[in-house]
Amino acid sequence: MASLNVKLARAVKTSAIYDLVTCLPLALPGIAGVYLSVLNTLNGAMGLGGSVGELSPLAMMFINFLGSLISIWAVLRLINPSWANGLTDVAVRTLFSIAMLNAILNGVPGLVGVLWVCELGLLLAQAYYLHRVWQAEHHAATSFGAHAPAE
Repeated sequence: MASLNVKLARAVKTSAIYDLVTCLPLALPGIAGVYLSVLNTLNGAMGLGGSVGELSPLAMMFINFLGSLISIWAVLRLINPSWANGLTDVAVRTLFSIAMLNAILNGVPGLVGVLWVCELGLLLAQAYYLHRVWQAEHHAATSFGAHAPAE
């Protein structure tokens, strides 16, 4: 059981590090535009199609807000990679994955597809260990109850 908890914590922390690497630059107003430009260049160099295009100041503000929220959420998971934080992250990644798939189907830059695959991988890894830990704890609880002395 302890080894499962360690593996779950590692999966939660790995997803948090991924989020910091990919989203912290989006939280910083002066850097977000440069970061998006670099991603756009990378997208073109890989021949993935589509481009970021011009963003309004309002759109950039919301990009900064989202980058900030994701970064703070990542730090929280690094500090406390608990079962509850892993479960919450799986829920968030599910919603993000749905939004990303919708964007992919509507012609966003192809690099989003690569990021979507990463999202799904992190989602599935965390969900797998969450389920295994829950199953082990649930089994232990029901086994104990089945062997409890009669009153």
